[in-house]
Amino acid sequence: MGVQNPESRIQSPEPGAWNHPMRCAVGIGVAGLLCLAVVCYGYGGFEVTGGFVDFRGLNQRLDSLNQTPVPGDSFAGGSGRFTYRTPLWWYGGHGGAQVGAATIGGFGAAALRANHADSLGSEMAAIRAGLEFGYPYVPVEWFWLRGCLEVGGAGCAIYAHSVENGVLLGNFSGRVKRWYSSWIVSAAPGAEVMGMLPTVPGSYVGLFMKASYVIPLARTQWFGDQPPPVFSLGGFSLQIGLRFGGRFQLVDEFEQDMYEP
Repeated sequence: MGVQNPESRIQSPEPGAWNHPMRCAVGIGVAGLLCLAVVCYGYGGFEVTGGFVDFRGLNQRLDSLNQTPVPGDSFAGGSGRFTYRTPLWWYGGHGGAQVGAATIGGFGAAALRANHADSLGSEMAAIRAGLEFGYPYVPVEWFWLRGCLEVGGAGCAIYAHSVENGVLLGNFSGRVKRWYSSWIVSAAPGAEVMGMLPTVPGSYVGLFMKASYVIPLARTQWFGDQPPPVFSLGGFSLQIGLRFGGRFQLVDEFEQDMYEP
């Protein structure tokens, strides 16, 4: 057995060295957050979103599975149709902060649906998350109109199965089983209106409504059984929710605070 050349071993950076790219990125990120904290006013809340997705392709794929007979299986080969319909209800939360005269934050939500025909049942679970950038117009105190842009991703999993043991999720022992999973990266421009009710000094509870349109930035990527349904989580959405936060600083107040000695 030969002796390994010590110089051939990979040398790790010395403790405290900042020449590693990851350490540099962490340092820059922490410094940036500390700088932004000086001018940030936070908020967060909960919302319900109605997504007006097009379910026709999913219904057609599941109808085809439902109406295909399986030799020797009396439970397969029905004549009914699936009736998934809009809206797809998302339940989630969000948080963000004022950075100068703009806002930046994040959001997350989930959706669940179930449907069945005479010989086949299906369940769908979906999640979405991303970043949101906005620029509010505040004509009067405790009210704003805000243009916003969401950038993020969404995914869903669809499970279809025969119903000899029941129509709900958990029928994993059925004779017929199919599953499909997909994800998309999307952008959603939109507009929001919010009215705020002052609570304790400097804080508020607000009711907001936002309309946006989810635009996929690439083709929907599918995994699982073939062929997949023609279905996407994109489309128009309408959101309503509650928000809690600190008083939004008006642009002239922000500039005054920045330049006052």
